Amino acid sequence: MKIGVCASPDNLALLAELGYDYFEANFSWLAGLDEDSFRQNTEKVERYSVPAEAYNMFFRGGMKLYEASGDQTPLLKEIGIYVERAFSRAEAWGGKVAVIGSGYVRAVPEGMTRLQADAQFARVLYVCGSAAEKHGMKVVVEPLSDCNYIQTVGEASAAARKANHPAVGVLVDFFHHSKVGEDPECLPAYADLLWHVHYGRPVDRWAPVPGDEDKLAYLAGILKQCPKAERISLECSWHPDFETAIRTAEPLMEVFRQ
Repeated sequence: MKIGVCASPDNLALLAELGYDYFEANFSWLAGLDEDSFRQNTEKVERYSVPAEAYNMFFRGGMKLYEASGDQTPLLKEIGIYVERAFSRAEAWGGKVAVIGSGYVRAVPEGMTRLQADAQFARVLYVCGSAAEKHGMKVVVEPLSDCNYIQTVGEASAAARKANHPAVGVLVDFFHHSKVGEDPECLPAYADLLWHVHYGRPVDRWAPVPGDEDKLAYLAGILKQCPKAERISLECSWHPDFETAIRTAEPLMEVFRQ
């Protein structure tokens, strides 16, 4: 597996120094950059040769995915325009996978049934998967413990299958995975769709620290049974600060390369 960090282009000199393989950038931020800012940030990516192979924060705040009337046509058109702009830029930065978390945006609104949400979210995923595929990328659905919709890898896998698009898969975030009590031993059952991984310590969402070796080795052993999971990103609360956290974590994360 490749090992990366959720970061910005401003952090690339440090990531390059420490030997991380890629960084995971903010998808909605990338989509919203003006052309001059995009060019300046592209220069940083090219200077340090640390590609943005992964992306999170998929939808911008305030975007609407669901329509109470059932007619999503205008919304899907707007989503299609948005993701096309973002994926075209992500491709230029070496993008491979984008994470659809965005819990506030994807949460099922009051008055909508789960069945209605399933059908409408599947259409959204199909639009996103189609744009990703066009640019040589994939999207993965992230289970979130703090969202009212899709909290487990099993639920994310069901959503991906309902979307029925070859570029739509799932992610496991080990912090959220632990919060909802889903057993890591279940992951090989979803190995065909499990394409990306986030890691934050289950107890506090920090980056790994000395003493975590056994837990990391256990999770690495499970992920060996999920060969399509090609990357693991540190998505953490940076304690005591970003640089200290990723310096401490780097040798510990090497277990995932083996």
